[in-house]
Amino acid sequence: MKPISIADAQRDLSALVDQVISNGISVDLERDERVVARITPVRPTSKIKVRDLGAFLAGLPKLGDDAAAFSEDVKNIRREFPSEASPWD
Repeated sequence: MKPISIADAQRDLSALVDQVISNGISVDLERDERVVARITPVRPTSKIKVRDLGAFLAGLPKLGDDAAAFSEDVKNIRREFPSEASPWD
């Protein structure tokens, strides 16, 4: 989500928090065009437990002839939307 100003966040903080919770997204808050804080969900949005992940992944449909095209699509998306730099690095 695009960063929002602290003033905009204050106008409807309840709706903003509802978005963070229901969509599992983080929202950056800006002051003077500089990100100064982030609202992030506390709990993971997935109901899948780590111990169940193997069975979940095994149950997913297998890629057939689409595997190469899917791989190219993922590469193109990654080029278009590079991962965000970590402020901790």
